[in-house]
Amino acid sequence: MTDFVEKARDIVRVNRYMTLATCDGESVWIAPIAYVVDADYNFYWYSATDARHSQYIQRNPNVAVSIYNSTEPSDIVSGLQLAGTAQAVEGPELQQVMDFYWQQSFPDESVRARWMRPIEDFSGAAIQRFYRFTPTRVYMPDPSNNRRMEVNLEEIRRQPPHF
Repeated sequence: MTDFVEKARDIVRVNRYMTLATCDGESVWIAPIAYVVDADYNFYWYSATDARHSQYIQRNPNVAVSIYNSTEPSDIVSGLQLAGTAQAVEGPELQQVMDFYWQQSFPDESVRARWMRPIEDFSGAAIQRFYRFTPTRVYMPDPSNNRRMEVNLEEIRRQPPHF
């Protein structure tokens, strides 16, 4: 099981995009999302509030995520499927999440300076928000039986991702 936990951590660490699946109760939607991840394996991104996935999250916070490297050949590719909840980040933690996002997404200061935006762009009447995905279950393929298996999320969280 340790190999699966380590592989799950590695998949999160080396990839920068996840596929976010949302549902409003009638329709489903998927979207590629650039993410950052914190020490507890919560994932963050920002999107327009009128984006379909953002609207669906408002109606139904239950979401699913897939993370994998689509450039790897089929015989070695591995990926994660995660279930959990998503919500907009608001209040006092918003600035902390924003700082974390800019720092992790853009380690180079000059590049970061081009991307950073003020908190007003993500609060109040602004059309964009930061979002948090909190996983509750994690799955990955088990090559020994060609089926998905659940990976212990608490085991994954015992070691923060290192970038």
